[in-house]
Formats: sequence, structure tokens, C-alpha cells
Amino acid sequence: MYAWIIGTLTGMVRATSPILHHYGVAAIVAVLLAENLGLIFAPGESVIVAGGFLAAKGILSIWVVIPAGIMASILGGYAAYALGTRYGHEKMLRYGRYLRITPSMLDRVHRFFQRFGAPVVTVGRFIVPLRQLQGYVAGAAAMGFPRFALWSAVGAVLWVSVWGLGSWALAQQIPVHLT
Repeated sequence: MYAWIIGTLTGMVRATSPILHHYGVAAIVAVLLAENLGLIFAPGESVIVAGGFLAAKGILSIWVVIPAGIMASILGGYAAYALGTRYGHEKMLRYGRYLRITPSMLDRVHRFFQRFGAPVVTVGRFIVPLRQLQGYVAGAAAMGFPRFALWSAVGAVLWVSVWGLGSWALAQQIPVHLT
């Protein structure tokens, strides 16, 4: 199991480290902002893991990687929420029939987010594609921005910290040479 984890993390770092070497923390911000805005369905975990590994090797600063990742994730989620609030419910009522989405289904989603929105938004940060879509769904379901903002931020802090600080701590124990 340990070898599989190390192999997977090493693959993530090797795949994304050239981009991070070239663009630095700006790449982390751009990818996480776009991902949390729902523009791309690329796993942000790879970027955060690579950022943590590169920080452990002295190439990036963990004190910049973690806050930048958190802020990009939060802002991307907030922008998706705003778009979901503005366009989501109306567009789903108008075009949902093409996807077999009925008004009663939308009402159930609305009630679900009113009742369970906080844990869905928080834990949803760890689940692809829920991380990319939760802002839109919460906004369209009228979850309420103060509640969404709080739990989305909590989820972003946990998600970035688990992956970023976890990979940073692990990389300090592994003799990996990255060039």
C-alpha cells in the first residue's frame, strides 16, 4: 500500500512539476481557480501535491503555496456560486427538460441543499466532480451565500491543507530529486 501511495504521488509530481517550475505559484492559483470555478475537470490534487513536494524540496515556499491554494479555491467556488445564483435555477427550468430534469427534481435539490448544504459543500471539496460543481448547484438551489461562503471556505482550507501539507510532510521523508 505504501509503495502504491508513493508511486502515485511521485507520478503526480512528475506530471505537474515542469509547469510549476516554470510558472510557480501562479500556476497553482490559475489551475485551482479554474477548477473550482468549474471550467476544467482536472484534479487539483495533482497541483497541490506537486506544490507541497516542490516546497519540501526548497523550490517553492509552503507558506505561499498553501494560502495561495486556499484563496484560489475559495474565490473559484464563490464565483461559481454567483453564476449559479444568477443563471442556474432559471436555466435549469428552461433547458432542464432536455436533460430530463423536471421542476420537481429542482425542488428536491433545493430542499436538500437547504437541509444538508453545509456538509455537502465542505466534504464535496474532496470529491471530483462535486468540487467543480458545488458552487453552481448551491447557488442555483438558493443555499444562501453566508452559509455557502463559510462552509466552502472551511472545505477549501481542509482540502488544500490535507493535500498540500500532507505531501509536503511526506516529501521531507522521501529522497526524491526533482530537476
